[in-house]
Amino acid sequence: MEIKLTPFTYHLTFKRAFGIAHGTRTGTDSLFIRASTNDKEGFGEAALPPYLGYDVHQLINDFILYFPSVIHSYEELFGLLQKVSLSNSDIPSPLRCAMDIALHDLCGQLANIPARKILEVPAAINVRCSVTLGISSVEEMIEKIKEVTTESHLGFTLFKHKLGGENDLERIRAFKEFTNADFCVDANQAWKSVEEATQQIHFLQELGCLFVEQPMPVAMNEHLRDLKKNIQLPIILDESIQNASDFDILKNSCDGINVKLMKCGGLAAGKNLIQTAKRYGKKILIGCMSESTCGAAAAAELAGLADWVDLDGPLLISNDPFEGVNYQHGCIVPNVSNGVGIRRIKDLAFSA
Repeated sequence: MEIKLTPFTYHLTFKRAFGIAHGTRTGTDSLFIRASTNDKEGFGEAALPPYLGYDVHQLINDFILYFPSVIHSYEELFGLLQKVSLSNSDIPSPLRCAMDIALHDLCGQLANIPARKILEVPAAINVRCSVTLGISSVEEMIEKIKEVTTESHLGFTLFKHKLGGENDLERIRAFKEFTNADFCVDANQAWKSVEEATQQIHFLQELGCLFVEQPMPVAMNEHLRDLKKNIQLPIILDESIQNASDFDILKNSCDGINVKLMKCGGLAAGKNLIQTAKRYGKKILIGCMSESTCGAAAAAELAGLADWVDLDGPLLISNDPFEGVNYQHGCIVPNVSNGVGIRRIKDLAFSA
């Protein structure tokens, strides 16, 4: 038995410019790892939006510091899976994430089962998937809604508004006039005081918002508990909670967490973080960072543990190298294939 481990990069291009509080971009560099043996190949991904501060080429150069290029036995394979699952690992999170997904994808294929069964995660049943509406003009927002609702089988009923733009309230009012769909918001740390966040959230509650994600900057974590006392809408934390240690500090300052595989280090670490949060009665949102189908499909393997998923990344991308994520009636459809359920549809350069 010989399993080759190969890192490579691929630039994902968006169908339209994507705006959040951190800025507007037209694509994302992604780190991929291919785990291949005989006629099987597993893939893992870690998307790297610029605000995270990672350089994809440096990560590829650093690959050899943490991982072998070839493993020769199942013992080595399982040992590597255990290594990347450790929350106290010194391996950079994107490398951990991409390797963890690639190995789970390959192991699922070798065992002829979905990756979630390796992790003992149930299949998702009617877990709604949100569609993200970036900061844009009202006209562009409406066009985006039309794009994802014209195909009747998709049936999306939940939208997430990115806030932090000059026309936030205008966009949400226009959204309410255009559709009866539910909505939530992601402030992406845009509100700089408890007072500002309280005012904005009260207004959003009046319009029927379901929850508010990451209302204030990470540097203001100590003020989240004060904000929570002022409002009724659930607070879902994203940037503030990267791992179980962060959750332990902030568990009384939120109502739920956004679990992203790129943040926590992969499927095994994501499952552990979810289980920790659920023990405290927290809501679970499983999100993505504008990944391709590879990253979104992997995250969807944990959807059976979630209240909502925000895994619309594949819908944003014009050059997705994979297919395999399915949406139906506004929900993520459980994978019935082996591994994470993806199929490669483009030639990829398996080199740094």
